[in-house]
Amino acid sequence: MAAAILAAAALAGSASFAAAAEITVWFAPSALKIKRDARPVPAAPLRGDIAAARNEAESCQLALRADIAVRSVAVSVSDLVGPGGRGYLRPSLYKVEYVPIWEEKEPFPDPLPPLRGPFDLEAGRTQPVWITVRVPAEAAPGDYQGVVTVASASGTRRLPFKLHVWDFALPVTPSSQTAFGLDYSGIAEFHDVEPGSARAQALNRKYYEFLLDHRVSPYNLPVDLASDEAVPYLDDPRMTSYNIPIGTKSDAELKLLVQRLIAGGWFAKGYFYEVDEPITKAAFDALVAVSGRIRAIEPRSRMVTPFWGNPDFDKTLRSKDVMLGRVGIWCPHLLYMESEPGFPRFLLDRRNAGDTIWWYNCGGLEKWDDERAPYNNLDIPLSAMSCRVLLWQQRRFGLQGLLYWNTTYWHKKYTPDPWVNTVMLEPRKCGDGMLLYPGNKVGIDGPVGSLRLEVLRDGLEDFDYLALADQRLEPNASRAFIARVARTLTDYERDPLKLEAVRRELGAALEKATAEKRKTL
Repeated sequence: MAAAILAAAALAGSASFAAAAEITVWFAPSALKIKRDARPVPAAPLRGDIAAARNEAESCQLALRADIAVRSVAVSVSDLVGPGGRGYLRPSLYKVEYVPIWEEKEPFPDPLPPLRGPFDLEAGRTQPVWITVRVPAEAAPGDYQGVVTVASASGTRRLPFKLHVWDFALPVTPSSQTAFGLDYSGIAEFHDVEPGSARAQALNRKYYEFLLDHRVSPYNLPVDLASDEAVPYLDDPRMTSYNIPIGTKSDAELKLLVQRLIAGGWFAKGYFYEVDEPITKAAFDALVAVSGRIRAIEPRSRMVTPFWGNPDFDKTLRSKDVMLGRVGIWCPHLLYMESEPGFPRFLLDRRNAGDTIWWYNCGGLEKWDDERAPYNNLDIPLSAMSCRVLLWQQRRFGLQGLLYWNTTYWHKKYTPDPWVNTVMLEPRKCGDGMLLYPGNKVGIDGPVGSLRLEVLRDGLEDFDYLALADQRLEPNASRAFIARVARTLTDYERDPLKLEAVRRELGAALEKATAEKRKTL
C-alpha cells in the first residue's frame, strides 16, 4: 500500500506541476523561521523526510509562494502508512501566522493555530504550513509513508512524505526539568471569563495540559495543591516540578501541606519560589528569613531563587555566599555563568553535593544589543535555532533544568491584543513572557501554541536523546555530539540542517544500542 501511495504521488506530482506552476512549494526544517520574503534555496527538498523516536513529536514545514495571488489554497496530509502496510500515524497541520515586531518592517512567524481549511496565498508572500507527527510509545519502528497535497483552482500538487520511526522510545518523564510561569489571571482576562469561575478553571486546565504536552511543567498546578483534585496532576509522570506556594499560610498549615506531599510521594518534585532576583539587602534578608522558615518545617525542602548578579550593598559578598545552605535549587542567569569567575565549577560541586542546578535566560539578550546578541533566549526576533540549541548548551554545562518566568503574560494594561502587539514589558523584549496566544482570537476555546514553543519542545527532546546516549552508549557519550552543536554559550551551530544531521546520527546510534541490549535480555 505504501508503495502504491508513493507511485501515485510521483505520477500526480509530475502531471500537475505545470497546472499549478504559479505556486512554488518546498519543505523546510522546523528550526527555521521562514520570513514573508523567503524563497527556496537551491535544491530545496520537494519530499518531506523526518525521523523520530517513539513517544516523540516531530515537525517540519511546507512553504508556499506565488508571484500572483492564489485564492483558496488547500493543504492536506494523508495518514502515514507504516512498514508492511501496518499501522497508521496521523499528522496535524497548523498555519504559521505572523506578528509585528518592534522597529521591524516585516512581521515574524510565531503563532501556530490549527489549519482549518483553505487559505488565500498573497502575491509575493511566502506562507508556511507546519506539519507535526506524534509517534505513540507503541508504534512499530520503520518507515511510514504518506502524501502532502496542495490544491487550488489551477491544479493539484502531491508530494511524498516519509517519517522514520526509530526503535527506541523517549522517556515519559522528560530528562530536563522545567519550571515555566503560567499566568492564570491573563487567561481569564483575554478569554473574557470571570476569574475563578468554572469556565476559567476549565481554561486553566487546558493551558496547563498544553504546556505539559510540550514537555514543559508550569510553576503552579491549575487546582488547589491541597485539594483532592491535585492528585492526578501530582501523579502525572510528565510533570517534572511544581511550586509549593506559601501565600498566607501559617507554619502549622504549611507543615500539614508538606506532610501530605511527603506522604503521597510528591514532595521530591516540589520547590518553594518566594524570592526572585535578589540584589538589595532587603531582598537577601527576605531570602534568609523565608529559607529558615521553610527548612525549620522540613529540612529537605528545596527553594529556588533565580539570580543574575551579586549583592549591591556589599561588594565583597557573592550571591553564593548568602545562598549556600539556603537554596536547594541553584538558578543563575545565563550571563552570570560566564561573568562570575569559577562559578561553573562551584555549580558542579553543588550538584555533586546533592543540590539541583537550573538556569534561566530572560531579558537583556535582544538582537539589537550587539554586545549580547550571540547568547540564546526565547524572544521572537531571534532565530529558531536559538530556542533549540539552548537545551544542548544546558546539557553541555551539566545543568538539570530550565526556568522561564512566564508563558501567558498578557494583560490589557500592556496590550489590547497579543496577536497584534508582542511587547509585554519593554519595547525591545518582543515575546518575552509569552509562549502562548489566547485562542479565542481564532475561535479556539483554549491556547494557541507558538513556533518558539514547538522548537523548544524539540530541544527538550534532544536533551532526552543526549541523556539516553550517556545511559545506553557509554558514560559521557553525549559529549562528542554536543561538541558539534554547542561548543560554548556563544559558539554554537546556527544551521538547522547540520543540527539535524547530528541528531540523526545520535538516533541511529541509540537504535543500534537498544537492539543490541534487547538481544541480551
